[in-house]
Amino acid sequence: MNKWAKLIIMVVLISPIFNGYAFANEKEFEDVKYPRIYSLVVDRFMNGNNENNKMIRNDNKSNNLPMGGDFQGIQSKLDYINDMGFNTVHISPVFSHDQNDFLGYKVNNYDEIDRVLGGEKAFKSLINEVHKKNMKMIVDMPVTYTKEFNGSTDGDLNQIQKSYFKDTKFIDLKDAKNQKLYKEKVDRFIKKYKVDGISMNIVQDGIDAKTFLPENIDTYGIINKKGISAKHFKHLSTQESRNDIQNAFKNVNTKIPDYQKDNSVLIADTWFTERFTKHAADENMFPGTRIKQLMTYMWGYKGPIMMNYGTEIAANGSKIETINQLQNFRTDKEVIKYLEKIGDTFKQYQELYEGDVKALPHDKGTNVFYYKTNTIDYILNINDSSKSKKVSLDDKVIEENKMLSGLIIGDNIKKKNGQYNLITDREETELYAVVNERGLNNTYLIAAILVIVLFGLFLFLVARKSKKQKMQNK
Repeated sequence: MNKWAKLIIMVVLISPIFNGYAFANEKEFEDVKYPRIYSLVVDRFMNGNNENNKMIRNDNKSNNLPMGGDFQGIQSKLDYINDMGFNTVHISPVFSHDQNDFLGYKVNNYDEIDRVLGGEKAFKSLINEVHKKNMKMIVDMPVTYTKEFNGSTDGDLNQIQKSYFKDTKFIDLKDAKNQKLYKEKVDRFIKKYKVDGISMNIVQDGIDAKTFLPENIDTYGIINKKGISAKHFKHLSTQESRNDIQNAFKNVNTKIPDYQKDNSVLIADTWFTERFTKHAADENMFPGTRIKQLMTYMWGYKGPIMMNYGTEIAANGSKIETINQLQNFRTDKEVIKYLEKIGDTFKQYQELYEGDVKALPHDKGTNVFYYKTNTIDYILNINDSSKSKKVSLDDKVIEENKMLSGLIIGDNIKKKNGQYNLITDREETELYAVVNERGLNNTYLIAAILVIVLFGLFLFLVARKSKKQKMQNK
């Protein structure tokens, strides 16, 4: 092979490298500053150590009893969680509790990490690995009554909670002595294990987080029953707000809520509510599409969002043991791949969170959010209707000499007859960047043509050399 053929081969082989360097999107993006939370039940997620299963008495594999998930199992799946775009892990209670309790709320000792879940050493290792990956850890704090507290109260529970807690008593968090002791325990737990946030499933109406939780940590209050109130949690999720989200995305042609501006956390379901998938299935809708639409809407929110484990595999359930079923990692990956895609997209273009966001006029079953920033503006166009939709925007919304560059589907839109026509198919969402109008990418075009020409030349030279060799052999 002569030197020209070798040179051409080298150029053909390395040109994709330069092409990728110049034009491909970088995979490693700076993380979104808002919490993107993956919420899981430790016992039901992943078994990473069979040794601690020896204490579990569940020979019949009953859904009402522990199944062996542990801290080691979570640690082995941190990349799985992070790849879907989540920067925070939220786990069920970790304190020593009754052996027959798979959720961890029937606490025996608030000062001891449960051995069946892996114990203190494994818990510290998990948190350390979470932090190494630049992720955060939130732990749910139970309020189950133990004898060291001053007084107890009955819980204000929904039906699913009642089926689990039965006659369990709860710490009266309106009692001053209880408030002081509980705050001391939480503060000691935070400092010892370096957790980044605390959540609480609120079971007592009218409580004030300032009186029993430290102020130097993120706090998430989760209310599972209508009519219950709480204050001074940094982030709050009410049953009413979750109903609005469920009703919006369980079916098509429904009202999609505007984003809240009160720093609340968006959640579609919890460990004590029916699964979002069940609501979609009850409407005879395809769960995968419903979940994709839901999660794209949630990613557009300038605030914390929380997705319950198993949503990515369309986990379905309405009873406490089926709501919190064992995670299946061998199921269809369609939704998982979509979550990875939108996670990467919103991370890459996260400047959209820096400015103001407002809802533009829209039809029922759709919503259009405009993100105004100091650099590039963005538009999130959600069509959650049963028909294709056209949204027309004019110069009052979009500046002159601009075009819309689609970032999820790739739909690029230029101004035509004074209008920008955003057209989406049924049950489809697109995120647009409002960029300067441009023609063809000449650099990319030249590079592509060069590769084709060089490869053609290479084939020509190889064929000519082969012909010469045949002539010489005759």
